[in-house]
Amino acid sequence: MTYRILGSLAATSLGAVLQVPQLSCAQDVGTKIIEPPSVLFCQPNLLVTHSSLEADTSISEADTSNINEAHAESTDLDSWLAPSAGRISIFPHSRDGHQAATIYIRSIPLMTFIGAEQPVADPSKTLTSPDAPITDPDLMARVIATAAQLDTFSQAGGNAEHIGVRWDADREVFVIALAGQDLVIINETAIFPNTFQDPAVDALQVANRLRYLLGEAPPLATIEGLPEPEPAPAPAEVAPRIAMVLTGVASWYGPGFHGRRSASGEVFNQQAMTAAHRHLPFGTLVRVTNLNNGRQVIVRINDRGPFIHGRTIDVSAGAAATLGMTYSGIARVRLEVLED
Repeated sequence: MTYRILGSLAATSLGAVLQVPQLSCAQDVGTKIIEPPSVLFCQPNLLVTHSSLEADTSISEADTSNINEAHAESTDLDSWLAPSAGRISIFPHSRDGHQAATIYIRSIPLMTFIGAEQPVADPSKTLTSPDAPITDPDLMARVIATAAQLDTFSQAGGNAEHIGVRWDADREVFVIALAGQDLVIINETAIFPNTFQDPAVDALQVANRLRYLLGEAPPLATIEGLPEPEPAPAPAEVAPRIAMVLTGVASWYGPGFHGRRSASGEVFNQQAMTAAHRHLPFGTLVRVTNLNNGRQVIVRINDRGPFIHGRTIDVSAGAAATLGMTYSGIARVRLEVLED
């Protein structure tokens, strides 16, 4: 397929902006015929290829005349039906059982408007078929008004860098604007032709394609006024379940045992939060509370002991420091055996 570019939108080098191979042009009765590039524009995380442009609505080139006729003020749909030739053109078609119309610039789809349900069930009677016209007056009014506004902006030599997209917080919609004048709201009835099913992404794509087609302006990376997403709530802390509560006397150990094998086979580290108990399974977690000062620590059982009468648990030197019992040597404690 070839692409004809006319009037104020005559083609310039796509490669300089997009870093794609330089296009070759051939003269054809005063009209440049340009083979489409492999990549039309690119922005972070969003790559639009030539194949994606034709995925929604396939248009075959037709013989047309008077393609330079100005129609910015026309309210007649027929004046916009110039397949593959006009600067800005409209193509009626059906989409998911609804009437639809896509605005094209340089034979590249810009945005698609969705209207009422399609009354024609025959899939062959779509696009510009005279048997399947747009009968939805609201759809027709929206698409023609948008095309006319685009045509006026283009013929007036509007600066493509003044094409923007913003989040309207009052209406909670995404708005495409031309030099501060609202053009269209992007929502479920006005979408990017190959919609991403996300109005924010669609709006940014429409704006960037329009910026490129009307002046090769660099793409926008963000949407003006879009609030930062709220941070995800922190996961709620789940209190461990207590399987058993004991009281007794704790002592501590460390010097002389540091670096040696404990009863579990693990190398003893006197600064780790571990403890010795006579019968609790290895790996059991125990919350130890010093009843003299209220300080707590959770220790893991990895050794056997204590073997002195009247003592319930032997904590490591590091755990003893946390409990505040290093100098006293012993302390009355509450032991809460925690479930896994």
